[in-house]
Amino acid sequence: MTTDPDADAAIRALSDALLGLLDQDARPLCADGTGRWIDDSAAVRATVAPVCDDCEIRPRCHDFANTARPRITHGVFGGVDFTTTTRCAPSLRQVTPTPGAASSTAKTPAPSNERQ
Repeated sequence: MTTDPDADAAIRALSDALLGLLDQDARPLCADGTGRWIDDSAAVRATVAPVCDDCEIRPRCHDFANTARPRITHGVFGGVDFTTTTRCAPSLRQVTPTPGAASSTAKTPAPSNERQ
């Protein structure tokens, strides 16, 4: 584990959720073996991010990615593309964090109409 209690709690919550799915003989859609959630193409990642909307462990996945140390810098977690080059892109996607879990939602500044 880590020295960060929030990160440890998020890892445990995600692990418990994944084990719960296995107990039900189920798995999250991102475990389909294609690697699309960590594809090098932003376009591919953008097409799979909405698939997370119906996943019952989505908030735990997002909490994990938000608190992981070292930081997650590539891939879709909980419906959000955490890839460094796309993380700052405007997004309408929001995830409701699991109650009691620490999360830091990045706010994207509104586009400026000023000419440079």
